[in-house]
Amino acid sequence: MAAQAEVVRLGVISNPFSRTNARTRLADRLIPHVLGPHHVAVTTRTASELDAALRRLLLDEGVNVLGLNGGDGTLNLGVNRLLALAREREATTGEPFVLPPLLFLNGGTLNIVSRATGTKGNPAVTVRTFLERYGASRPEDLPVRPLRMLAVATEGAATRFGFVFGSEIVANALEMYTMFGEGYVGFSRFLAEVALGHGVGTRLWQEHGWKLDPTGYPIEVDGRVFETNLGVVAATIDLALAKGLFTAIQVPPNGHGFFAKVLLETHRGRTIALIPRLMLGQSDPRVRDFPDAHSLRVHGSYTLDGELFIDRSPSGSRRGVHVTIAERRVGAVAL
Repeated sequence: MAAQAEVVRLGVISNPFSRTNARTRLADRLIPHVLGPHHVAVTTRTASELDAALRRLLLDEGVNVLGLNGGDGTLNLGVNRLLALAREREATTGEPFVLPPLLFLNGGTLNIVSRATGTKGNPAVTVRTFLERYGASRPEDLPVRPLRMLAVATEGAATRFGFVFGSEIVANALEMYTMFGEGYVGFSRFLAEVALGHGVGTRLWQEHGWKLDPTGYPIEVDGRVFETNLGVVAATIDLALAKGLFTAIQVPPNGHGFFAKVLLETHRGRTIALIPRLMLGQSDPRVRDFPDAHSLRVHGSYTLDGELFIDRSPSGSRRGVHVTIAERRVGAVAL
């Protein structure tokens, strides 16, 4: 690994297809201009390009702070490929691979992960602010917040890492949400359609309403089994919605595990009526909160940081999914 510079050398990897980047051309125009000659900007379009960019920045260019510019899915892929690179280098060299501090940028649609670390607004403005404050600092002097990660192990698949997990009903809801467009307008349209569809039986509801039904599989949290349930959300970061106006999950600062929220209500109408309370993080007897859980077992499809992992197995033979806390943490720069 290349020797670290005495001061911050920032490398920013951008996904040009994420919502903000695609609309504003931040990735190929503004961010390189803001970075200047001492720092490095790279645009990647595929996972293989991302792997090559990580190797170039961290092993060849001497980058010691890594910026990830995209939506939650981009950040998730970036973290997972970074961890894969670390494992590869450690196996090759026999020495620990020190992960660089991460600067999460709001280049996507909802930006839940970056918002949880205090990043707000335009990615180019965030990069400029970071360099103005810390461009002359050493990496070890940066205000870095260690973030716990979820380790999601699925039968027959490699373990994935992330910050916000949702069981099959959450994955189905996100899949339906994409039918109404992007961003908070699409999210509002989705909520309105769900309420209207249940009430009057719209065609869309007739075709897709089943996706919000219970899966029939139990959920187990720290050994406690819930046979009758609708689904579960787990997170190691605060889950803020509507640009931070609502906080559905607030993770205890001194915990060692993850926050798990199990929804026990299974009636469609009552579940829809419960949505506002869920978005506000309010307590309810139909919801079981585990603020510092360490083990979660579910079956079937799931979502991790907004990415969908769909289980195509026949009904009744869904794969098991085990969620725990990852051994490794990443450090996010807190702005």
